[in-house]
Amino acid sequence: MIISSDKPCGPTMNAFVPAASIASSTRELAAPLSSENDYLLHSAKTQVPSLSVAASTARIAVVSTNNFFRTCLSRCLKEIGVEFDIRSYNTIDEWSDNTGSDTPKIVLLCATGQKATETVVQQDLQAALQAANNVRVIIVSDFDRPDLMISALEKGARGFAPMNLDLEVFIGAIKLVNVGGTFVPVTSLMSMRSAPTPNVAATPDAPGAGMFTQRQFEVLNYLRIGDPNKIIAYKMSMSEATVKIHVRNMMRKIKANNRTELVCKSNALLCAA
Repeated sequence: MIISSDKPCGPTMNAFVPAASIASSTRELAAPLSSENDYLLHSAKTQVPSLSVAASTARIAVVSTNNFFRTCLSRCLKEIGVEFDIRSYNTIDEWSDNTGSDTPKIVLLCATGQKATETVVQQDLQAALQAANNVRVIIVSDFDRPDLMISALEKGARGFAPMNLDLEVFIGAIKLVNVGGTFVPVTSLMSMRSAPTPNVAATPDAPGAGMFTQRQFEVLNYLRIGDPNKIIAYKMSMSEATVKIHVRNMMRKIKANNRTELVCKSNALLCAA
């Protein structure tokens, strides 16, 4: 579900989508948003009347090692999102040590820079999800590489909010997550879709090609252009289950954790000198 408005919400195009939609390919998600004039705002009262009401119960934990950023964000949320109950913590361990009857419904895991963001996605996210039942995690970062963003969603995050978002849009994202939605910035996913493909196609003659079969190469080429399993199965005249087996076998061979990482790692391997 994407809720539209005629009012622009800032330089970044964003979308609120239900969690189930994240399982589909980025191509399917981004395809309807081809026009630069499409602005997405998610507070349309006629279509989502429950957002502001449901947000009144939102207890939120802001987790960041950056004291200045944590303090500023917490104060902004308290002043603008008056319906929020804000708590702040220095680390994920400090937050988990204080879980109990006041366990927050939403945790904002904040990070700046590539290394810190990767740590949040690979370690802190899982720790937060294990520390409390039904907690919803939004990652806030200035590093919004699309494959890392998708990895976070696949690992259980309910949102990924770049720090260049308009504050009102960010608060809207929190409200949507609070009622069960998932937030992603569409521009980041579209940038991955439009990224240039490698100069060397995935063929059996490419460097490092010995680990894949001919059929796996064909599947890989379709993955590169963003085709979902169902479309790949149709194009290759095979069952969707067979496509999944090929993808899983290729992921195992190059130790990839998901489809996006499979494409990225195979690009580097097959295009190596």
